[in-house]
Parts: sequence; structure tokens; C-alpha cells
Amino acid sequence: MTGDRLLGGLGALARGARAAGLGRPFDAVRDACDAPFVRFGRPPLRAEIEGLPFRGYLRHRSFLANGARRETSYIELFARTLRPGLTVVDGGAHLGVYTVLAARAVGSTGRVVAFEPDAYNFGALKLNVRRLAGDNVRLSRRALAAAPGRAELHVSRSTIGSSFVRRGDTTSVASVETTSVDDELAELDLDGGLLVKLNVEGAEGLAVEGMRRTLERVEDATLFAEVHPALMRAVGAEPDDLVAELLSLGFDVSWIAHSAPTAVPLDERTAEDRGHLFAVRVSDARSDAPAGGHRARPRRQPHVGRADPASRAS
Repeated sequence: MTGDRLLGGLGALARGARAAGLGRPFDAVRDACDAPFVRFGRPPLRAEIEGLPFRGYLRHRSFLANGARRETSYIELFARTLRPGLTVVDGGAHLGVYTVLAARAVGSTGRVVAFEPDAYNFGALKLNVRRLAGDNVRLSRRALAAAPGRAELHVSRSTIGSSFVRRGDTTSVASVETTSVDDELAELDLDGGLLVKLNVEGAEGLAVEGMRRTLERVEDATLFAEVHPALMRAVGAEPDDLVAELLSLGFDVSWIAHSAPTAVPLDERTAEDRGHLFAVRVSDARSDAPAGGHRARPRRQPHVGRADPASRAS
């Protein structure tokens, strides 16, 4: 089962079922059909993204048809930040598009560490990395947070919405292990620089809190962090707090609006906007990084943060 025609046909069926008030029965049939593919680790759908054949399960149809495209995502900007020797952290790796692109770009002298706690997504991620990336990728089922522990993951009916907080499309709750960037990268040499992508559904502030030691020991660092104000507030954080934290750590910060491909000045963002922060901090020796936006204040030493509410959950 491959090709745009199949993805389009499945999309038309889904839209028709929902228009007729049959969304839930349609989802149940879809998931029943998907179950043997999931059980045997054989995602049936295929779509070409950035010239590579990615695979996904039936619930990945919408993403495979429309997601991670240059017109509606920051994937081109992400690709331009990659270079050989870089260490890349992909928080919320989904089915692996950004993980694979990073692995192919950083080469044998770089590495990628990808985190995906949603078991459904992890199956597709594992296959795509095995088929399309090299041996410089380490995969983890842990969720990024401020510290190691355990948390409740509210599993979403979609494939891009599982989070530490209950949402309208939550279908189940799973207990997952949490970790931090500091703990995961503690033994790694970061002389080649660091890139961190965070699509962790409201836990971005927690993840940044858990990488302060790492950011203190690396000069060249780039961060893509999703901003979903409602979800961030549900875990006790404000988007402006994340912006302030990044500025205090010496980053230049700009804004990527939701479904937009390019970065714009940070002051074009309002408090309730969804989108992504693009933060860049480079050493004096490098001038080839994409420019950031809002200029950083002088760096300060990191403070001891509050306990991670997600890591306390069980």
C-alpha cells in the first residue's frame, strides 16, 4: 500500500465518515485494521518526504499526506542548521522524519538521540531509522522532562498529541519513564555543537530545565521548541518564561508561526500564539549559523529549578 492516491483515498473516507457523524466507528475500524501491522512492526503506508520513503501506520495517514512539508513546516530551516559532527536531540521524534534527516546530515562524526514515548509512533520510528538512517542514532522510549522519574502519558487519538496532560482526544493513560537531556548527554563529547528539537506537547519548559548543565558546557547550540500556550500552562509554565530562560542563557530567539516555514522577529508573536521558538547561540569562531532574532541578554549561571511535576506523576 503506497502512494499519494492511497493516502488521498483514505483521507476522503475519513472526512466523509466524520461529516456523516461516523468518526468514532471509522476510527475503530481503522484501528482494528491497523492492529496486525502494529503487532508485526510493518507500517503499511508510505509517503515521500524530502526525497525519502517514510512509512507509517494507518493513523499516520494525515501526517504522511500533509506533515513535514517545506510549505507548512520549518523542515527546510532545520535542514540548514545541520552539519557534520553535530549532536542532535529529537524530543518527540514521531515517526522519525527529523531524526532521519539529522542522522544523514551529521554523518559518522555526529550522533542523534531520539525520544518518543508513544508506543504507536515508536514502532514506525524504529523502522524508518533502521531503513533510512545510519548507525549513529540512539532511540529511547523515555519522555523528555526536567529529571528522571515516571509520568502519566495521556495517549492521543491522533499521533501528534500525546502529552503529560489530559486532552479532549485522550484515549488511554500510560505510565512512562522520564529523563532529561543532562542525564542522556552527560557522557557525550559536544565539541561539534548541539541541536535540540522539542515537540513534547507542553513539556518544552521542563525539557529546557533539564538541559541547563548541558547548555553550560556547549558553546554552539540551536533549539527548536514548540509553543502551545494552553498545554504549557497545564504543566505550570508560561511561554514567556521559556523565552526569558533562553534569552538569559545567551540565545538569540526568533519566532516560527504555526504551519509557517520561516523565522520572523520574536515581537511578531503574541502571548496566545501557537508556533515554535527558534533559538541560536554560536561561538565567536562560527558565523555560518542561521541568524536568530531577539538578541540575548548577558548569560547568567543557571538556578536550581522547581521539581518536575511530570516526573512526580505515576
